[in-house]
Amino acid sequence: MAVNIQRYSLKLVKESGGRYKLEDKVIRQPDDAYKIFTEIMELNRKTEEVFAMITLDSKCKLIGTFEVSTGTINSGIVTPREVFKRAIVHNSASLILAHNHPSGDPEPSREDIDITNKLMETGKIVGINVLDHLVIGDGRYLSLKADDYLD
Repeated sequence: MAVNIQRYSLKLVKESGGRYKLEDKVIRQPDDAYKIFTEIMELNRKTEEVFAMITLDSKCKLIGTFEVSTGTINSGIVTPREVFKRAIVHNSASLILAHNHPSGDPEPSREDIDITNKLMETGKIVGINVLDHLVIGDGRYLSLKADDYLD
């Protein structure tokens, strides 16, 4: 008896891009990532919470940017599945996460810290390092790694 078996392919679609004034595409410190999240992705201008990520190769060179999810004025939903399917398809060695706080206050919530720890654990399992998570406020940001919020 013959059965139908559906074949699938997975493709990454490049959206619009542009030229930006960056020293280079290597991310060396949180300020470098902040510049990308604000100047390219404009997280500091969003009126609702947006969770985003940048993907990096094995030399911490920027490969691309993704908006993962958009929430409300004070919350958002993020799952490891949504983050890592993008990172895996993009062949990332590591990534840096960010989201904005439309209130302007970059102080992380308990939920922000918990989801970051969960994503870091997932990254260890799938072999993609989560290097940092920035919380972007009004003209300033906080690095969960540099400011010792992570386990």
